[in-house]
Amino acid sequence: MRLILLPDPPSLSTGVPDIFEQGGPQNVVRRAVVIGNGFPGSENQCIGLVRALGLAENHLLYRVTRPKGGLNEWLHWLPVGFHKKLDFILRHIYLYSRLMLRSKQSKYITSVPSENGGSVGLASILEADVKSIVNMARQTYEKEGPLVVIACGRDTISIASSIRRLASENVFVVQIQHPRSHLNRFDMVITPRHDYYPLTPEAQEQVPKFMRRWITPREPPQDNVVLTTGALHQIDYALLRKAASAWHDEFAALPKPLVVVNIGWPRSNCRYGADIAKQLTDSILDVLATCGSVRISLSYKTPAKVSRVIFKELGDNPKVYIWNGQEPNPYMGHLAWGDAFVVTADSVSLISEACSTGKPVYVVGTDHCKWKIADFQKSLRDRGVVRPFTGFEDMSVSWSYPPLNDTAEAATRVRRELAARGWSLRS
Repeated sequence: MRLILLPDPPSLSTGVPDIFEQGGPQNVVRRAVVIGNGFPGSENQCIGLVRALGLAENHLLYRVTRPKGGLNEWLHWLPVGFHKKLDFILRHIYLYSRLMLRSKQSKYITSVPSENGGSVGLASILEADVKSIVNMARQTYEKEGPLVVIACGRDTISIASSIRRLASENVFVVQIQHPRSHLNRFDMVITPRHDYYPLTPEAQEQVPKFMRRWITPREPPQDNVVLTTGALHQIDYALLRKAASAWHDEFAALPKPLVVVNIGWPRSNCRYGADIAKQLTDSILDVLATCGSVRISLSYKTPAKVSRVIFKELGDNPKVYIWNGQEPNPYMGHLAWGDAFVVTADSVSLISEACSTGKPVYVVGTDHCKWKIADFQKSLRDRGVVRPFTGFEDMSVSWSYPPLNDTAEAATRVRRELAARGWSLRS
């Protein structure tokens, strides 16, 4: 596999980006736009697909941002466009009331500064990125060819679907994660199989009849839906080889086997607390005799009550190293040099990335998961990709499986659909 280096995201500008100024035939796709929501887990899936398509060096990253602070933290359930308009109104009402209190003679209301230093007005209420991306796709199509647009996350849905509606002849729009409705607004939807768990008889039995009409999705996958086992990501053999070289001095001399423990954080469908931390540390201590060394990484969202147990039980053990969260992040080194992985059941992304290595993956806390996450865990166990972490394992005994290859398989489907349009990716 050809090594593809990830560039720093270019800065946005009002003109046509430099990377799109190269000549080329109209039926060759040589560029991509990523629409993110500011969450690493979502944007990582987009960048992973961009890499797999060979467009990592020719992509731009746009972000959908929401108003922050105060009441806004409770309004994230609103559609992002409506949220911005509501924030605009509330901010001006607040400013007006302040000015009236200060001076009853005030006749003018000054502009309200926004987060980026400009002023909040019509341009910031409207989805400005839609207009700029659509104009770029249309104006550069004759010379530069079509544009692949890849979006992920709920807040990106309206933008991505609007781009396709306004520039359908010039773009191919991919929405990662199920948009819950109107799948025909996208050229392709890439989503895990467990997103369709609500349609299974087992799931239907868990939902009262009067509520079933509100559970999505309501229909089986359409022809433009690509189903994956787990989450898309950037991990491939080329990136692992690069990481192995970069982290050689840190990991090469560690006693083997090196067991890597990745700890996420509780989610709505996988709740846990200090109990799972105690279960995890007890199991690690039980298998420690068969480990050469253990390295533990906690997420920035890992609850304090979980991390306290981890540090208390394992912090002084000479075989165990707990990453303190300071840069550089050893995550890629762990994936490259780890001989086996133990991962908390909450994170589809962490598990998917570990399972892309083909090395043993053990999961802890599966019994705390329900609904779609429980279905995801079951699908991996049925394929022999993961095993439960019980504390009775001999970590020196290795086992393998066909690595999860969701990102590459999704990229193959994108290429196939582009070819059906008469388009091809730059070789």
